[in-house]
Amino acid sequence: MAQENGVTLAAAGNQWTSFTLQLRNLPRAEGYWIRAHELQLDNANANIGLSNFEPAQILPMPVDLDRAGYVRHTGLSTAGRNLPRALIPAQFDSDGSLNLRMLRDPNHPADPQGQVGGAGSAPVLIWIDLHVPAETRAGEYFSRVDLMRAGQDNPVASVPVHLSVYPFDLPSERHLQMIGEVSWDRLVQHYADRFETITPRLINRTDSRYRDTVRTLDQLVALAQKHRTALCVPGLQPTVKWAERGQPPQVDWRDLDSLLAPWLNGSAFADGVGLKYWPLPAPDLLTNWNRPSQLAYWFEAATHFDQLDLLQDTSVSLEKITPGRAGTEESISLSAQGAEILAAHPRIRVTLPLEDDQVQFASPDNPRLIDSSTTTRLLTSVPSLVFAPPAQPWPRGVVQPEHWLRSDLPGLLPYVGAGGDEHDVRTWAFLAFLRRAKYVMWNSPLPTVSSPSEPADPNELIWFYPGQWFGLDEPVPTIQLKWLRRAEEDYEYLYLAQERGEELNAYQMARLITKPVEIQPNEVPDPTYSLMSGTTDPQAWSEAEKLLAQTVALRQPRQEVDPREQHKLYIRTLQWAQPQERPLLIGRSADWSWDKDPATPNLIDLRMGMDIYNASDETPGDNQLQWAALPPQWTIDPPPVAVPSLQTYHVRRASLDAKFDTDQLSPSSRLPMELDFVDGSTHVASPLRLVLPVSASDRREGRLSIDGSLDDWTDRDALQDGPMIVMLNRPALQRQELQRAATQTRVYSAWAAENFYVAFSLQGIAEGLQHRAQNFVTYKDRRAWGEDLCEILVQPVYAGDNPLGTVLHIVCKPNGGVWVERKLDERLNIRSWEMVEDAAVRYATTTPGGGEWRGELAIPWKLIGDPSRGLPALLRFNFVQHRTSNGENASWCGPIDFGRDDSLMGVLFLRTADNAGTVRILHGNEPSAQ
Repeated sequence: MAQENGVTLAAAGNQWTSFTLQLRNLPRAEGYWIRAHELQLDNANANIGLSNFEPAQILPMPVDLDRAGYVRHTGLSTAGRNLPRALIPAQFDSDGSLNLRMLRDPNHPADPQGQVGGAGSAPVLIWIDLHVPAETRAGEYFSRVDLMRAGQDNPVASVPVHLSVYPFDLPSERHLQMIGEVSWDRLVQHYADRFETITPRLINRTDSRYRDTVRTLDQLVALAQKHRTALCVPGLQPTVKWAERGQPPQVDWRDLDSLLAPWLNGSAFADGVGLKYWPLPAPDLLTNWNRPSQLAYWFEAATHFDQLDLLQDTSVSLEKITPGRAGTEESISLSAQGAEILAAHPRIRVTLPLEDDQVQFASPDNPRLIDSSTTTRLLTSVPSLVFAPPAQPWPRGVVQPEHWLRSDLPGLLPYVGAGGDEHDVRTWAFLAFLRRAKYVMWNSPLPTVSSPSEPADPNELIWFYPGQWFGLDEPVPTIQLKWLRRAEEDYEYLYLAQERGEELNAYQMARLITKPVEIQPNEVPDPTYSLMSGTTDPQAWSEAEKLLAQTVALRQPRQEVDPREQHKLYIRTLQWAQPQERPLLIGRSADWSWDKDPATPNLIDLRMGMDIYNASDETPGDNQLQWAALPPQWTIDPPPVAVPSLQTYHVRRASLDAKFDTDQLSPSSRLPMELDFVDGSTHVASPLRLVLPVSASDRREGRLSIDGSLDDWTDRDALQDGPMIVMLNRPALQRQELQRAATQTRVYSAWAAENFYVAFSLQGIAEGLQHRAQNFVTYKDRRAWGEDLCEILVQPVYAGDNPLGTVLHIVCKPNGGVWVERKLDERLNIRSWEMVEDAAVRYATTTPGGGEWRGELAIPWKLIGDPSRGLPALLRFNFVQHRTSNGENASWCGPIDFGRDDSLMGVLFLRTADNAGTVRILHGNEPSAQ
């Protein structure tokens, strides 16, 4: 049982907090149990009793982590296939004991009979929820959890528990509505015996035929509500009889009312807090009726919910047909639909999948659009982490609508799937506060897979699993549901800080936790920007929690603020904010050319472009960009570069120049380079490390067999001999950390009159799978994926004004497969790459064992460039390996975000030797084979 430093918690009154215990190496034969003790206030007679502890066993569930998005976001390996997710409820006895014989074997989570312990048993994880009752006395509380063994009075091990209780309570009311919609089809999928033969409009609480159906719905809704979230089932509906043309439909609400009433009035829940949102029910086939009949139904529905005093907690949700952000035509159509429904009833509300600047208002030319007087009854969506400024301002004098945050824009939102962690989910609450959104709409909280053995989609946020998967009769909560509860509580902290007059402090924290990225109007979002947003530093999160609590506690109701304590808090907040506000840098481009000065024909010029992201609300000027550390072959000219003011949330492109002396070429030319962005206001330097390698490719004389053996290559031919650079991932980027691959890589190069040669030795390929490759290349999040492979990028730079040739991309596989494609002009072609038929690339490969893979290629010059121009002056070059066993992608030049990134590449220059053995560099004036 983990003991290091014990458990340290902090919470307000009426808040849930939690901790995890791990038990290892338990013998099956002996009886063990854990015993929890009530929490005691250290300096007074007060306690938090055992009834506030709720234990559960954490069980692993299979997750399909073989996803590029997972690796980019987490920086973790895909080798694992199970993650701790399901929480099987347990219960302490009256003395705080939990017999470990009641727990199940983590290796067989779906087997209720499996027991923990025994040789080779997996560690046992126990999750303990702790509820701090409202009006609990503030202070420091202490307890412990003991591991006991039968026949012994003293604990085998103990874990101390320390809880700090803040001097305020969280409100029971949810000021952020976290809403999960469960489709009827998903309920049928997981509870066929209770839903398959049921007609949704007939379900009620009095007919015994629906007893099990209602019980399951009650369990799901109550479990969500207990975790400060809300579950709704849009498929539930009234019985509607459609009348003749011109007559309103007849609607029978009795069955639906009997079902919804306990949820909406709160009588179904322990805390009595009812759901504050339910979509206005839409009957099946509503769209089959003409528009007047549809509007007549919405009038009847709104009137009924208004009579129940619930209309303010409902809305008619309009859906987009196409994915992504709505275009102009769709915005007009949705606005027109919304305007018709708003006009159908004076108090009805409408949820639009449009941002504020997309809402189309009525005008003399088009009076059928949104009436500006009805905006108080609109719910519009808000921008996410990567966003463009409003294309048009909100009309002056028109009241702003309420807002909701959508969760269906892949790549532009916080990652919340099975591969994410608690902080990814909690980011949504901070983003909702920053955007002033009252609702977050989630996709189905039930899994899409149909059995506990199927790997889950890592992009899913699963709230609960069907209980029957584990031999139980009630839904099983997930760790992700606990994360959602914590996220909603975060919002309450922010809300309380705002309510108590510390709005600026709260918004500053929300801004620095979320770090949104603003792009230009109509700009296509760069996927790399999503790696900049959010906050991956756990310490930053921990400090933010403490500061928010101190901010709330600073202004107690009906008490004056102590100005000295307020000043101290502001200083601590500024100290926390400083590292969060530092710019983030990413290397994005490398332009190479021979120096134009005839006196220095041995120098290669580099212009390196980078993106600089500013999360600060300051817009510092007089900034500088400068080289901080370079390998010895490099010289710096000119001096530091001035960088204009950085705007908040913006990414600015800047460049820096340097020169490479080819006469000093050595293996050290592949060492990392470091540059600094120096803030003009604070003079604090933000570093960036990357590798922009320069190497020579020598003309080959003598024997060279393309057979995959590598016998013809020597160290002199090596471009790479050691670990390459791991591709970008979000934690490393935010730490501005350069990561090396876990395996060694050797890459060689040479050339002759007709061919350019590349050879390689790679480690870590999946044993036994090297011949099971597909005859195409699969890309996920722009990265080649799904099998062991390597990628070669080559682009010629010609003499003269250094014009660039076409980029050639070659994919090699261990089974001997080779895939060749050429980049097209993106301004003229929808598809960026076209396959090259009959490329005439000779490729040979061997797999000698031990996870090694060797390959050799002969690439014709006429394939690389234009033979009429002769040999290139330089070759922009990169080499990338993808390992399918753990998802690691690494490159020669980097870090980059994907293998076909032709913006950031290293460079090769061609050398030859005359008969006397004198080495000379080619500058592109020798002809190649025609």
